[in-house]
Amino acid sequence: MDTDKGKRLVREFLEVLHAGNIDGALARTTEAPRLLIFNNELPDGFRMLSGMIPALFGVPPTREYTAQYVDGDTVISQITIRGTTKRGEQYENYYVIICKFVGDKIAKMQEYMAPAYANQKFAPPS
Repeated sequence: MDTDKGKRLVREFLEVLHAGNIDGALARTTEAPRLLIFNNELPDGFRMLSGMIPALFGVPPTREYTAQYVDGDTVISQITIRGTTKRGEQYENYYVIICKFVGDKIAKMQEYMAPAYANQKFAPPS
């Protein structure tokens, strides 16, 4: 895959997914895409994630790409995701997202981040 094209496709995909546009996101994937958080596969994960993000943030979060690498059909992105939670708290977490492509479509996405921080920001108030 062309380096610039791979980077652009990941950025476009995450923009649409984080906005909650599941149809737009799935249009950029293979027929049966896989989503893994760490090494745990989530059944129908993209649909779940696209619904979860708008429920957690007042407006879609922003992404700062600090690095992106392309190796064949794989794009590795180091991203800082920032936003304001629905409770009005600032959110800033660091992610590594690995996308595996088949042609121009994402077949698999694996996400790594600081889960304790995310849990603290999004857990229901006690």
